[in-house]
Amino acid sequence: MATRRERNVGLSLAGAGIGIIGVAFVFGLTTAGGGPDWVGIITAIAGLVMISTGLFRAFGKGSPHTA
Repeated sequence: MATRRERNVGLSLAGAGIGIIGVAFVFGLTTAGGGPDWVGIITAIAGLVMISTGLFRAFGKGSPHTA
């Protein structure tokens, strides 16, 4: 079971990931010419990685060595 501090860090990381995805969508995922904006797409993917990492840190089973 995660400690309170570990859970707070995980939830903060997930919240930051949601914010990063929001910023990527606000600035757009396409260029003015209609092509994909790879910086925005990579930023959104990084936000997804941050969300999954944060949720794992907050609610994951933890290390088997702590039992």
